[in-house]
Amino acid sequence: MHGYYLLKLVELPPSWRDDAEAALTSAFQSLDDHEWPPAGQRPVEQAWSDYEVSEEIAKSRTISALIGGGAIGHSRDTIARDQAAQIWAAFRAIFASTPQFFCGVGLGDSAYAYLDGAILVDEAKAGCLCVIEDD
Repeated sequence: MHGYYLLKLVELPPSWRDDAEAALTSAFQSLDDHEWPPAGQRPVEQAWSDYEVSEEIAKSRTISALIGGGAIGHSRDTIARDQAAQIWAAFRAIFASTPQFFCGVGLGDSAYAYLDGAILVDEAKAGCLCVIEDD
């Protein structure tokens, strides 16, 4: 097993919803640990809203990513389910009561086979809890 965790928070400007797409692009790029291609080389047919999911989906995907195990080809779990749930709960508690949840954004080193987790966004901040692993 080889991989790493991506856990970051960034502040959002007070008026970020005035141009949510641009603000989320800037925030998500700041959360990532790798350079993004120039704007002209990125897909234009999708919006960040296409990656928005329910809290239950974000929670499930993040807990599964933290556990690892057979779902990603490992012979054993990285951590126990209850420990993964506690980590999710602590991360979730950082955000306001009604944040937005995003999955599948692709943060992390794409040289790894498995990238999952969630980004949460509230009125003041964005944060990611992602697991990046190999088989």
